[in-house]
Amino acid sequence: MAVTGTKITWRESFRRHYEYFADAGFDLPFALLALIGELLLGFLIIVKVKYTEIDWIAYMQEVSMWLDGEYDYTKIRGATGPLVYPAGFLYLFGVLKWLTKGGVLKAQIVFLFFYLATQASVFALYTITLRNGSRKRTATEVWSFRFAMGCLCISKRFHSIFLLRLFNDGPTMLVTYLSFLCFLTKRWNIGCLFFSFAVSLKMNVLLFAPGLLFLLIQDSPKWTIPRLAICGVSQVLIGAPFLLRHPVSYLRKAFELDRKFFHIWTVNLKFLPEDVFLSKTVAITLLLLHVGLLIAYVYQLVKASRPVNAETILSTLFVSNFIGICCARTLHYQFYSWYFSSLPFLLWRETPYPLPIRLVLLVAIEYAFLTFPATAKSSGILQVAHWLILIPCVLVMSPTKTKKPKTE
Repeated sequence: MAVTGTKITWRESFRRHYEYFADAGFDLPFALLALIGELLLGFLIIVKVKYTEIDWIAYMQEVSMWLDGEYDYTKIRGATGPLVYPAGFLYLFGVLKWLTKGGVLKAQIVFLFFYLATQASVFALYTITLRNGSRKRTATEVWSFRFAMGCLCISKRFHSIFLLRLFNDGPTMLVTYLSFLCFLTKRWNIGCLFFSFAVSLKMNVLLFAPGLLFLLIQDSPKWTIPRLAICGVSQVLIGAPFLLRHPVSYLRKAFELDRKFFHIWTVNLKFLPEDVFLSKTVAITLLLLHVGLLIAYVYQLVKASRPVNAETILSTLFVSNFIGICCARTLHYQFYSWYFSSLPFLLWRETPYPLPIRLVLLVAIEYAFLTFPATAKSSGILQVAHWLILIPCVLVMSPTKTKKPKTE
């Protein structure tokens, strides 16, 4: 009997602590502990893992040409080819060149800051959606979501993109998530300004644009056009030094919609023969599929009549982007950063899958992006994982079938 009593006491004690630490007051300590761990891990990666040069030297070369007075985008180029990013990229990496003197180690330290700031922003996004729902979350829901947030800290490829490759995709997504924080707190005007700056770093951010347009209309139809004007005017101002001198070359190269892709680098379509991969038929099919899925998603959103709260805002933006990812003409390894941070949210909030399936899908996607070079097998696994996540998202299945707390 004594043993039985002890077991009951232990279980009761665990339950009380389980519920106690699920309180909102422990959200910040949880995030800080995770970030401290990330900081230590980041330093360890920089010190112990060999840096791989891919684009950093080219970035510095492109910036140098601009600083030397070149404003014609057709003439600005680096070791890896011509410049294909908007003007915001040159401004940001011009600052980085000044800060680091072009040195890799100093740049890695700066990118560690970018990585930590990105993780902190995403933690904030997740926490806001967790706490700003229509009802109080149960302890089980809180810990489940914290576990999902923990999954954000264990991706080898995501760490590599920031710390060992120094791709511009990292800071681009940081600015994007800062705009999302503004949207979640209903600071739409400032959010549109940040969003536009993110687009000026790399145009992949436009994959979020359909979702943003829907949200702007839902929040306030009369303010939609003025807020779109903020995005448009700020984009013109950012590109003004180039638009005033060489407008055609800037628009063609900075927003290169007809960019050619190489079969050797594709992560998501390696199972296609190269001639099929490069064909216009595949390109047009994927574009039509993209548009069709966006229309279907908007229809389901309207049908579901979700309130424009923090959870709906983040969900709509993430799903809009993920539709684009699943229909992408190609995905390169660094493109993982475009949507990795959204995967736990989508799996935990937008799909009905049990925990083991969620983890299997996360591992499958990570496996595909760690396989180098990509193979038909790794691309196939990636496609299956993508579509298993996307289908319930587009159907707006209102997942999280978590039971509401019982009332007496």
